Amino acid sequence: MPPELVNSIGVVLQIIVALAGAFLLAFWVSLVIWAFRDIRSRTRDIFAQLLAALMVLLFGPIGLMIYFLLRPRETLDQVYDRQLEQEALLQDIEEQRACPKCHRPVEEDFRLCPNCRTPLKKPCTNCGRLLHLEWDVCPYCGTEAASPRVHALPAEEEPEPEPERIG
Repeated sequence: MPPELVNSIGVVLQIIVALAGAFLLAFWVSLVIWAFRDIRSRTRDIFAQLLAALMVLLFGPIGLMIYFLLRPRETLDQVYDRQLEQEALLQDIEEQRACPKCHRPVEEDFRLCPNCRTPLKKPCTNCGRLLHLEWDVCPYCGTEAASPRVHALPAEEEPEPEPERIG
């Protein structure tokens, strides 16, 4: 083989090796950057972020596989969305009205519980709108609210003691 051909093959091989090395270096750096961005979306812990990036930097694709095994399952956005969902469900549960006595569901405009007949609201003596039992004034017309009627139960009469018998 002529020396010029050997030199030109050597130059081509050097260019191919240089391009392959540059590609591998760029790929390695992109793995580190991707791992760092991914861990930042999953935790706020700086130590965990640096450790994940360092592991991928030192061990490359094997470090990336280890990172996949150890990383948190959910991103911070997913955790936040789940918490919002849970809060919304809790708020819906809290907003459902229930009878204070039998704890069965009641509607907002019920005057009595249909199950146990516990008074839930009282009508205003002037405008007739339903008021909460605790209210002393009607917020709709300003009339003093009548106190809830409490029916006094007749006191049970105590039986008179029988006279003592001697004998």
